[in-house]
Amino acid sequence: MWLIAAMAITVGGALALARDEVNLASARLGEAQTFAIGKGIARLAVLDRARARTATNDDGEVDLAALTRIFKAQYELDGFRITATVYPASGFVSIAEADSEVWRQLLAGVGALDEGRAASLAQQIVETELEGSGVGSGPAGSFQSFSRHRQARAGVYVEQLLGVEGMNRAVYDRIRPSISPFNVGSGVDPASAPPEMRAAFGSGIEEGSSLDSGSKPDAAAASGYYCVEIEVSTSPSEGFVQRIWVESRGSDEFSAVRLARVEKPRHKTGGDSG
Repeated sequence: MWLIAAMAITVGGALALARDEVNLASARLGEAQTFAIGKGIARLAVLDRARARTATNDDGEVDLAALTRIFKAQYELDGFRITATVYPASGFVSIAEADSEVWRQLLAGVGALDEGRAASLAQQIVETELEGSGVGSGPAGSFQSFSRHRQARAGVYVEQLLGVEGMNRAVYDRIRPSISPFNVGSGVDPASAPPEMRAAFGSGIEEGSSLDSGSKPDAAAASGYYCVEIEVSTSPSEGFVQRIWVESRGSDEFSAVRLARVEKPRHKTGGDSG
């Protein structure tokens, strides 16, 4: 009986280990599939957004519903159900943001810091000159002056925030998805933002209710830059969420779409939207 009990424990342990390995392999496969799918869907969603905004009905009128700042589309690919939400970059904090109050709101509302620590760290961030943040911002016409598109690519990396005194990895990981990698724009437009940013920077705004004709911070500089949030259902019980940062240029935004930063997919939890 002792021998049977020992064998039962051994077999049970082996089965549990096998289940864990299968679950881990399934998660890694889903993550890889989401990563591969996301890059194509991000480009497609930005182009679909541009098409929707220029489409007209039989009377030649533009559909006002297509002019909402936040664009959402659904796709199906090889059995995967995919939802893509395109947020203008103005709904996020730019890595080059110079207003300490904007950083304070982000650190308190998204980074979960108390007001005192958030204000102190925000001031530290704006006083720390991030490498590349001033590149190409010289007087107009000088050799130090870049176009806004070149400035947006001028080597400002979100990871540089880890070098700011007082920043720790836990806070950084919480705020990183809410920071635009583009060196353009100023302030945050809550009407263009995802739920966690709307909670931190605005209230009383119904999602999708505000049109582009409304006022928003530095809209001209921030246009053409987007965050595409992609939700992929890899099985009835499992899904992943990924954010991809995109630049789209052209008169109607139909020309080349550049992926500026591709985030690592994460498991979709009950608190995620969608």
